[in-house]
Amino acid sequence: MLEKKLKPYEDPVNDTLSKWLYVHFPPRPISTKRMYEHYRGAVRILMQEIEKEGYGKTFRTAVQEYLNSVLPFIEEYEKKEFEIGSATPEEVLRFLMEQSDLSQYDIASDVGGQPVVSEILNGKRRLTRDHIEQLSKRFKVSPATFFPH
Repeated sequence: MLEKKLKPYEDPVNDTLSKWLYVHFPPRPISTKRMYEHYRGAVRILMQEIEKEGYGKTFRTAVQEYLNSVLPFIEEYEKKEFEIGSATPEEVLRFLMEQSDLSQYDIASDVGGQPVVSEILNGKRRLTRDHIEQLSKRFKVSPATFFPH
């Protein structure tokens, strides 16, 4: 009965990928660490795939729309569960690397080599303006992210 009443308001999603995503990972508030890990894993895969060549506009649009609808829930959970407070730029970098599953070697080209990354993470060297610009692009965050709060 209720299904019949709501049928006229059904979202006209045309592509199979969108339907699959919204059924298996519906955008909704995240309430557990396990749920967070699943959504984060799905988002990481989608973000990697959207960067690859060979996908059409329909795929990219579907993924972008889905990411726009689910990322606010991930951000809300992270703010609540992983309150950083006043983090140092080094702690922010370490956090972003962990969230992206990147090693020191992965970001070495962004800051001038692996030894430089090691020195930054160990507090022996400070991030320069150039480092911050490169890292902001890599992680798709504002440069302000790397300034102490």
